[in-house]
Amino acid sequence: MAISIFASRAMAAAMRQEKKTGSFILDLLFSKTEPVTSETVDIDIIKGKRRMAPFQSPRVEGKLVEKLGFTTNSYKPAYIKPKKVLESADIVNNRAAGESVYALQSPEERARMKLAEELTDLEDMIIRREEWMACQQIVNGYVDVVGDGVNYRIDLLMDADHKITLTGTDIWTDAGSNPNSDIGTAVQLISKDAGKSANVMIGNTTTMDVYVNHAKVQNTLNTRRIDLGMIKPEDMGDGVSYYGYVTVNGKQLDLYGYDNWYIDDNGVEQPMIPDGQVVITSTKADFRRHYGAIKDKKAGFAAIPRFPKTWDEEDPDATWLMVQSAPLPAAHEIDAIVSMKVY
Repeated sequence: MAISIFASRAMAAAMRQEKKTGSFILDLLFSKTEPVTSETVDIDIIKGKRRMAPFQSPRVEGKLVEKLGFTTNSYKPAYIKPKKVLESADIVNNRAAGESVYALQSPEERARMKLAEELTDLEDMIIRREEWMACQQIVNGYVDVVGDGVNYRIDLLMDADHKITLTGTDIWTDAGSNPNSDIGTAVQLISKDAGKSANVMIGNTTTMDVYVNHAKVQNTLNTRRIDLGMIKPEDMGDGVSYYGYVTVNGKQLDLYGYDNWYIDDNGVEQPMIPDGQVVITSTKADFRRHYGAIKDKKAGFAAIPRFPKTWDEEDPDATWLMVQSAPLPAAHEIDAIVSMKVY
């Protein structure tokens, strides 16, 4: 038996087939997904200690060493449920954008196209919110979840010394500054506190242009991977620019410019990564995308990334379309991030 195009299973399959846009940070850092069926997500933040095994005689009892401690914090995933209305007039009477007036589609064909169009739009809105959450986390160390009936902060407790603000002649727009020295400080801090090797630096293209055009940086910038075709910038997605890599403290850092924007609650367009901000981190750090349970009996309260559903109204005739999600991008190794305001 054929599955209705309005069935949740069919719509979810269609959404999985759509090409995602504007999810560079999610794809680069938060690629691992993990469903969570509980109300909250418990995240164990382990602070390692660089202990050495003690010397002792082979004739004495082994020395007991303390266990590594960890802090467990509980976080509530955000909840998202944007919806749209599909009116009969949109399907029966109107010509779709780009549709030839000489080869009009049937109402059923137009219904399929309209559904796909609206699903794509809702998916893009949810992806943009997830991307915003990920960017807020790597830039600020926390995410404020504010909306109708919700107002709380998801704070992963980034240490204050991992949030660096340069001042005076140290800012990168000053000719006397030394950007690679500042990056070296961040790389060393990540190695010390997280035991990770930093391998990426991300800013928007305005900030990255300031960096790569700095007189003390130009001779250290390596574009060999681009020149040899190992990395093709055009394949990295809209808004992403690859600048090459730089070696600092023996570590190679890939340099990315990322331009993506969102509309804030005041209707003002804002950049995902603010001007003058760079984030230095490791793609090998433990960053995950958690998804909480969908609070809908038709979804079986399952912990799934998306649950699309439709329902009809008889008068006036209309079909409502809604997509629900409960995302929580989480940097479990928050010490693997250094957020730096460079000007």
